[in-house]
Amino acid sequence: MSTLIAIATADGVSVADHLARSAAFLVIDLDTNTRELRDRGGDACGNHRSFVDLAEGCRAVLCGGVGQGAVNALAAHGIDCLVLAAPMDIEAALDAYRTGALATTNARVCLCG
Repeated sequence: MSTLIAIATADGVSVADHLARSAAFLVIDLDTNTRELRDRGGDACGNHRSFVDLAEGCRAVLCGGVGQGAVNALAAHGIDCLVLAAPMDIEAALDAYRTGALATTNARVCLCG
């Protein structure tokens, strides 16, 4: 069975500053390094179901910020939500996650409306 993580991104290069502002989730198989871009399709902030659907099969979602509602929705499906302690590009975040050196924070913030 593969180990999948999702990285929220707005531009395909950096980790999104907030989960709800992401345009897509880049899903990476840590065992094979295969990648799949799962597009959010313009879902509005607060649609936590879309986050769960996009992260299906993943053990964790990496992002730059998140509200508690999204954390709860993901956790209810066994998905950890990891908030980066500082802005990072996708490759740096992936490398840090793989080596166990990813700096995260428990801070929760909802930037929506």
